[in-house]
Amino acid sequence: MTGKQYTDQELVRGCRKGKRRFQEMLYKRYYGFAMSVCLRYTADREDAMEVMNDAFMKVFRHIDSFKEGAPFNSWFRRILVNTALDHYRTTRRFRLQQEWDGHMEEVWTASAAVDPGPEEILQLFAFLPDQYRLTFNLFEVEGYSHEEIAGMLGVSPGTS
Repeated sequence: MTGKQYTDQELVRGCRKGKRRFQEMLYKRYYGFAMSVCLRYTADREDAMEVMNDAFMKVFRHIDSFKEGAPFNSWFRRILVNTALDHYRTTRRFRLQQEWDGHMEEVWTASAAVDPGPEEILQLFAFLPDQYRLTFNLFEVEGYSHEEIAGMLGVSPGTS
């Protein structure tokens, strides 16, 4: 059977039994979802891949804490976001000012002239300082309050 023939619940049960085949199927099923979440929270694809793989490792290690019948993607999203926040806290790359290379200047100029497409927006979004990108995602995408975000990032609510 292929991974598409299994429900998320069946894949989770297989992972709980430590079956590598089920872990691989779960990884393949959620790779795109996980990468899209991680790219929103990290500065580049390499960091996103690191966060995503760390999150999958947490899933496989703590799969027993997943509640049977609950939506897997909601539980997994929370792990992805928390892993991205952990990554941010450990690296603490506060970039107060970004240097724009010729390519980004070119993208910015082209985007200002016409409506930017998704690729241009993602490229510009990647140049936000880490704390701004995290705050935006946590507030606008995940729905956390500024008080909750402040607690997660260790800053005041006003800073958030």
